[in-house]
Parts: sequence; structure tokens; C-alpha cells
Amino acid sequence: MNLKNRDTRWGFISPLSPALGLVYYLLLLTKFKEIWHGIKTNKATRAALLGLTIAGVLSALLSTNKVEGLLNMPIPIVFIFIYALARWGIQKPQEFLRALVLGCGVLGLIVVISSQLRLNIWWGSIPILARFTGRGNVLGMADNGLAAMMEAGVAGGIGLFLYETRYRWLYLLASVVSLLAIFATYSRGSMVAVLAAALLIFALDIKLVKRHWKLIVALGLLVVVVISQSPGLARRVSSITSAHDRSNIGRLQIYEVTWQMIKEHPLLGIGPGQYGNVYETYRPEGYLKARSPHNLYLFVLAGWGLVGFMLFFGWMANAVIYPLIKDNSPYRRIAFVMMISFWVHVLFNDIYIAHVPLIMGCIAHPKLGSKDTQNTESI
Repeated sequence: MNLKNRDTRWGFISPLSPALGLVYYLLLLTKFKEIWHGIKTNKATRAALLGLTIAGVLSALLSTNKVEGLLNMPIPIVFIFIYALARWGIQKPQEFLRALVLGCGVLGLIVVISSQLRLNIWWGSIPILARFTGRGNVLGMADNGLAAMMEAGVAGGIGLFLYETRYRWLYLLASVVSLLAIFATYSRGSMVAVLAAALLIFALDIKLVKRHWKLIVALGLLVVVVISQSPGLARRVSSITSAHDRSNIGRLQIYEVTWQMIKEHPLLGIGPGQYGNVYETYRPEGYLKARSPHNLYLFVLAGWGLVGFMLFFGWMANAVIYPLIKDNSPYRRIAFVMMISFWVHVLFNDIYIAHVPLIMGCIAHPKLGSKDTQNTESI
């Protein structure tokens, strides 16, 4: 791995903090001409940006707080533009993905060590390695957000182990360390997400799974041992499906109220950025207070309505599924499962992870096709 290469270097360090991801966005903007040309010549992306702009403005103007609505309206548009930064701005998508997996592993190692030492290091009011007497905070990312930063490393590390000969054990180590760090954060959303991503990579590459079934079984047993030896973690895992868990009950209450909001404002929603205030007018006595729906799909559906929801997720299906169907190359499959953990996690939390739209852009990147990845050696 050559850290002198821009995409490798930033792929490696961007999982450490969302701020570093933002810096990488700015560096990718140096390819603005190529990116803008790509947007203009790609019908699906161009149509989604135009449609979401129109739908978002209309939704904002019909909302109770028009200024707040207009300020929040660009959220899905910005997400698509960041995807475009990767699709037409990243030059070495394979190197970016490899480095990202290792970067997740490094963050995982930091989290595991900090958790064991129960660190609480601050620089003034800025958290460095903080609150590890609890679920942890690294450079401002805490709890579910911190765990989600490492999700791409789990499935990505497994995928690279299956497909590459060079450094394959290092990628697998990054996967295992990322998973242990997620356990340390107690994030149930991330646990479900990485399980779904792992099952998907196994399903997509069943032949290679059969070849390495002993190792996969051993890793599964390791996970069982880690969970069984930590009473707190075991309780956390068992609570995922508990009908009596307070967090689960609270989420169901929030989803119920959100659905009432959606039913009364189906087409254009309640308006971008309006959720917290509107929720209070629908919330029954005794129900949990909320500023967000704790579900990214409901966040878009409630705020932008069915029109915005269909435009955004229709674009996303075209952006990440169509390239996989058209050219089902190994690296596209790896990038896809690295991404999918996030979209499973946001069933339970509305979070944003800076490298996710970049991974999505890599899926559609022409250099991730079979012709450009044929030098990748299978095991």
C-alpha cells in the first residue's frame, strides 16, 4: 500500500474522523471539471439532482418553517454530489477501498485499547479519546456513530481476504479488530448491520466460503466466545430482539408517530428539517420525545415525502445495484457489502458516515469493472 498515492492515503485516514472525510471531499473537488462532466452526462444522477431540488423546494415552501426547510432541503442533493466526487474524482478506487478497510482496523484497534484502559482524554472541550468508561468517543464520534465508522472494515476485510493473496491476513485482522471494537461500543445497530453484511458476502461468494469454511466457523466460534464472556455485551445482544427493552419500545413509539405524520403528508412530507417540532404536535401523552425518527428511511420519507423518497432511493438503486448487475466484478461485490452495512444500520439510527457515499461512488467507478480488476488473484 503506497501512502504517497492520494486515494490510498485518504482512504486510510478518513475512517478516523468525519473531519478527515470532509478534507478529502475538498481534495476531490480539484477534479471538479471531470466530476461536473460526469454529472452532466449521467442521466440518472442529473435527473435525481433536478427532481430532488424541485421536490425539496416545494416541500420547504409548504412547511411551517420555510427558512429552516430551505436550509435543510439540500441534504440528499449533497449526498449525491459526494457520491459523484468518488465516481468521477477518485483515480484508484481499489487502493481507496483496501486502505479504507485497514483504516477501519486502525480505528478499531484504538477503540479496543482505549476501552480496555478506560481512557478519557480531552483537549479543552474537544474529545480525543474520551468517555471510554462508557461507549466511547473518538474525535467527536461516539456510540452508534463511532461503531458505524468501522462497519465497512468488517465485511470489506472478509471480502479482501477471500479475493486477494497479498496482505490477505492483514485484511482479515482488520475485519476482526473492527468487529471487536464495535462490540466495545455496544452498538446494537452496528451488530445487526455487520451480521447482514457478512451474510451477504458469504452468499455472493459461496464457492470461496466453502473453500475457507473451517476458518469462517472458527471466527464464528470466536464471536460466540467473546459475547458469552462479557455479561454486559451478552445482555446488549439479547436485548436486540426483546419486546420489553425500553429502547426498542421507545423506537416503536417514534415509528408509530412518524407514520402518522407521513400518512397526513404523503406526497411532499412535512418539510426538510421540520421533524422535531412537528413530532411534538403528533406525540401522544407518555410517548418518548424525539428530535429525529431514528430511521434514515423514515427521515427522508417524513421530510421530503413520497416524491423525494422515490427520487433519492430510486437514484441510489440505479447508482449501486445497476453497476453490480451489469458487471459483477469481485471489487464491486466487496464495495457493495462495505456499503450495505450502513444502509442496514440506518434502519435503527439516522446517522451519517463520511466515507459511505464515497464507497457508493466506487461501486459505479469504471475502474472497478472486471477488465480493470482482472489482475486481482483469487485464493
